[in-house]
Amino acid sequence: MFLVTLGLAIMVGWLRGGRLGRLAGLPLRWVVLLPVPFVIRAMLLHPRAGEVPLLAQWAPVLQGLAYGLLVFLSAVNLHLPGSSFLLAGTLANAVVILANGGRMPVSEAAVRIAAGGERVTALAVLHGERSLTHQLLTPDTRLPWLADILPLPRPFPFPSVASLGDVLIAVGLFWLVLRSMGAAGARVARGAV
Repeated sequence: MFLVTLGLAIMVGWLRGGRLGRLAGLPLRWVVLLPVPFVIRAMLLHPRAGEVPLLAQWAPVLQGLAYGLLVFLSAVNLHLPGSSFLLAGTLANAVVILANGGRMPVSEAAVRIAAGGERVTALAVLHGERSLTHQLLTPDTRLPWLADILPLPRPFPFPSVASLGDVLIAVGLFWLVLRSMGAAGARVARGAV
């Protein structure tokens, strides 16, 4: 979802006469920490991550650390356009994940809709509880309205399931890229939403 959002924002920004090079001049704070949550998430999302006992044992803590860093980075960069959406979305995802033991609940019905009748291997992983980052949504799920419940079927380029937090993050990302491409670095800092 976020790659599609990023690509669309760059295309719209370019069509509006913006320049991609202006993104490099974003006044990001604590940028050195930016890769850390994504590296943690990549480790946890690896298909064989569950086979590493230490990683499986510490997955909820690592997931909390990753989202804690994302919330921190969103908060310290509130001067950027769209950052309030990025913070709200990241907080929403963090809250539902932490409320459910460190894994994002996913609606099975939404996964089936997004798949459009195709065989879904992700469901087998979720049913087998082999995912370190996701679990099936059940009647016991806390805050189910913040879980991955929004199906994104075809014609969406990468059919998937999103959360309300994901939608807010996508809006913030789109706004950040669009405004940054069309404005000088000094104007970006004043144009926060």
